[in-house]
Amino acid sequence: MQHTTGRERILLLDVIRGAALLGIVLANMAFFKSPVFQKMASLDPEPMPAEPLDRAAALIVDALILGKFYPMFSLLFGLGFYLFMTRLEQRGLQARSYFQRRLTFLLLLGLIHLVVIWSGDILFTYALGGFFLLFFVKKEVRSLVRWGIGLLLTSSLVMGLLLLAGNFAAVVKPDMATGGVDEAHNVMSNGTWMEIFSYRLSNEVFLVLFNEPFAVLNVLGIFLIGAALGKAGWFHDMERHLEGWKKLCFHAGWSGVLLTMLFLLLTYQALGLPVWMSDALGEGLNILAGPLLMLFYVSAAVLIWHGRSLEVWTAPFAAVGRMALTNYMMQSVVMVLIFNGYGLGFYGQISIFNGFLIGLMVYAVQVILSTIWMSRFDQGPLEKLWRRWTYPEKKTS
Repeated sequence: MQHTTGRERILLLDVIRGAALLGIVLANMAFFKSPVFQKMASLDPEPMPAEPLDRAAALIVDALILGKFYPMFSLLFGLGFYLFMTRLEQRGLQARSYFQRRLTFLLLLGLIHLVVIWSGDILFTYALGGFFLLFFVKKEVRSLVRWGIGLLLTSSLVMGLLLLAGNFAAVVKPDMATGGVDEAHNVMSNGTWMEIFSYRLSNEVFLVLFNEPFAVLNVLGIFLIGAALGKAGWFHDMERHLEGWKKLCFHAGWSGVLLTMLFLLLTYQALGLPVWMSDALGEGLNILAGPLLMLFYVSAAVLIWHGRSLEVWTAPFAAVGRMALTNYMMQSVVMVLIFNGYGLGFYGQISIFNGFLIGLMVYAVQVILSTIWMSRFDQGPLEKLWRRWTYPEKKTS
């Protein structure tokens, strides 16, 4: 069996990053096309869709995608942090200073994305969590893992309790929550850019910013696990850690599947609990189930990749992954133009299955455009701008 080379390791990370973007656009589709934030507050029971295609698409998203691919990005972010700091320190550069510049760019871009384009931004959260990563630079692998697991467990518990409290409050004042759904549908489907901006700013953006401390807890935990994998050499020397990858794949797989099954039972009200309680417990549980299944996906990808020549088959994912920041932002721009009132105005009119197809089509276009772009340039446009911001004293081609 062939050993995995350094070039193949980098390509594998691009492939995983590209696959994560597919999962993200499919997971985000419900939020782009309908008032999910407001429906969550209204506590309308989420029945199993009646149409077979809608039912299949909903189950695929809820069971295999939702809460699994943002953690995949988070894991790679933590790994990237370790690689970035290590490489710059080896060159005798002020790694901490450069990383802070890198995070500042991401923070500003995320804030623009959140305020101007779409309320489901994750870049702002990543940037905030990234600053806390700097406190863990000198930690040993075991310490990083313990902190990572501890933060994930804390995040799951805190979010579950907060949702329980919030959902119970929504039960007490249901008229306010229901009105929010109607207003959101009307504004988002018919409003001008300024009307939608004003609505989002007062009804979504400030709520997202209020929840940032809890979101940071979650992503920071996964960052630390990614940094631990990097520091332990699991990606650098896959051959040496093959048994570890196998154990991770097995244990993350069975535990992730069990927790995801429980999450689905709670989501579709199959346990007979009150809606407000079932919803909160399910969301809190998925904070654990999602990262576990993500670790199963990543470890399975490593095991499949090891010793095999898969570059041709995985090239489309790698092209998208090499310009992940650009593609992530473009997904939001395209989707709001499709669904919002100042664009095509399909908000609230697209079924679950058709939304799934739209997500696949948008990703397919990104594969084509990314392949063409990367055949001519070595970076995506936002990636190049990000690099220039990070290294202002260098001229990058």
